[in-house]
Amino acid sequence: MPLQLTPEQEIRIRTVVDTGAHRSTEEAIAAAVSAVEIAAVPGFDGSSQELEELLLEGLNSGTAVVADADYWNRLRAGTDAIAAEHQAGTKHW
Repeated sequence: MPLQLTPEQEIRIRTVVDTGAHRSTEEAIAAAVSAVEIAAVPGFDGSSQELEELLLEGLNSGTAVVADADYWNRLRAGTDAIAAEHQAGTKHW
């Protein structure tokens, strides 16, 4: 699935890579996706590796789960808040 990043997203990813937090843009994006997945599973106490294994198990199960509008609204509100903090200079990542 091809994705188009906004110029701000590209700058943010490049900044993370340039600071040495990740070795490549692919690695930085994978970490971002993992963070979103973890945030989408409230109350999960396991490691990110355990979550990834559970997510892969779910994907391979053949059972599709469709997120409802409330989920997407909460996700959008969360990412909007992070973007606003970033623009204000109060980064939490």
